[in-house]
Amino acid sequence: MHALPPRIDIAFVRGIEGEPDWVPEVLDAGELARWHALHAIGRPLFLAAHVGVRMLATQRIIPATDTPTPGSEPSEFAWVTLPSGKPALTYRDGRPQPLHMSVAHGGGLAAVAVCDAGPIGIDVERVDARRNLLAIAKRFYAPEEYEALARCGADERMSLFHQWWTRKEAVLKATGTGLRGGLDVRVDAPPDSDGWRAVTLNGHPEALFVRDIRPPEHPRVFGAIAIEGQPASITHVSVRLDQSSRVAT
Repeated sequence: MHALPPRIDIAFVRGIEGEPDWVPEVLDAGELARWHALHAIGRPLFLAAHVGVRMLATQRIIPATDTPTPGSEPSEFAWVTLPSGKPALTYRDGRPQPLHMSVAHGGGLAAVAVCDAGPIGIDVERVDARRNLLAIAKRFYAPEEYEALARCGADERMSLFHQWWTRKEAVLKATGTGLRGGLDVRVDAPPDSDGWRAVTLNGHPEALFVRDIRPPEHPRVFGAIAIEGQPASITHVSVRLDQSSRVAT
């Protein structure tokens, strides 16, 4: 009998506007200071990412019959930065919690993910027609990738560039290296039957896998999820802010 693959829960969360009264309870002191320091344009997606990942973690950790609220379970988490620079959740009292997590935002959406195996990385990117894609690819991508993009028509190049970009960022987030790990990592291996592609990253001994994800009803937003160790199953979860100013799944 084969062991079941790990499960990654993913949610796409719209920006949370304004200053809901529960924010000081849900964010820890460091997050609250960062949120207040942001320009107003950046606050909604910051809040969506930091609240959304707490909701996914809460749903995985507590019994499914419980109903988390921003004044209880989500507020038990604190946001920490690991020595590698990768973010993580702990409990407010310093205890570790069992889930790997990753967040990203782009195209007006926050993307959040949690998994009981990992590490994991998630990324989303909105198509931006103003970019000089070939110039960016020539500078950052592998030479073979640049040459492939140069041979493409404009529409195909636009899609391929952004899908490769999100795969690369997701992989580098999973390793904890971020962009300093190098955007020339190849992410164009043939996919398996579930869409997972094996990735080889120089200097990283562990197996890495990446898979495309697409936010529903957002055709111009590309995304990817990566995991270290083995491919996973994907569960999409709805996370929203309800009318009573409480966070709900």
